[in-house]
Amino acid sequence: MEDFILRAVLAAIGISIIAGSLGCFVIWKRMSYFSESISHSALLGVSFGLASGLGIHFGLIIVGAIFAFLIVTLQERQFLSNDAILGIFSHIALSLGIVVLALVGGANTDYFSLLFGDILSITRNDIIWVYAVLAVIVVLMSVFWQRLLLLTLNEELAKAEGLKHLFYQLLFMLMIALAVSVSVQIVGVLLITSLLIIPPAIARVFARTPGQMVFQSIFISMAAVIIGLSGSMYYDVATGPAIVISLGILFLFSQLIAPKDLG
Repeated sequence: MEDFILRAVLAAIGISIIAGSLGCFVIWKRMSYFSESISHSALLGVSFGLASGLGIHFGLIIVGAIFAFLIVTLQERQFLSNDAILGIFSHIALSLGIVVLALVGGANTDYFSLLFGDILSITRNDIIWVYAVLAVIVVLMSVFWQRLLLLTLNEELAKAEGLKHLFYQLLFMLMIALAVSVSVQIVGVLLITSLLIIPPAIARVFARTPGQMVFQSIFISMAAVIIGLSGSMYYDVATGPAIVISLGILFLFSQLIAPKDLG
């Protein structure tokens, strides 16, 4: 197997585990638009990483964390609806990213791969980064699983038991920022949200418990990413769209075979 193919597969597996597990919380918390806003900030994160010399990954995390903090702060003040806040930040982040990248990016900057993913750009350092983030996500999910689940499924009860809503909201959003930071090279800035939303949406059709949904979401994400990578290399098309098309086919198929007694 060619080295670049092996690197792509390894990265895809790690990213699938991250996105498949966090995506379930995105679906449960109905935060699809939030993940879209953070993914749009990824382009600004890339620009910041290039301009500062910190590197793309650190730029993505820093900018994603800043935007997550600003969004949560404004949501807590309740001056505007969540949709309005997320819409404002989403478009500001994407526009700033395009402008800053045009200023700091050189003639060799591959804008297409940033927007839609590029398996050829994955290096060994990227693999290390993916699995380092995966380790952090696994530890955080293991430690805070019950509390995050309670806040997600019954927020009023969680508050009554004294759980700090703001802390866990910020923690979850930081994990989303981490997920975005490792997903850009596989699916690109514009399609990251699909990797967070579609696998758990498919798993929700068949899962009976939250745990089942997480594991099924991870498996579906891995299958779709591998199929998409194979199609991308075979037909010489962009990686991100190929993966999303695979997810779309699996989603439609899941709706056709969904259990009839599903609530």
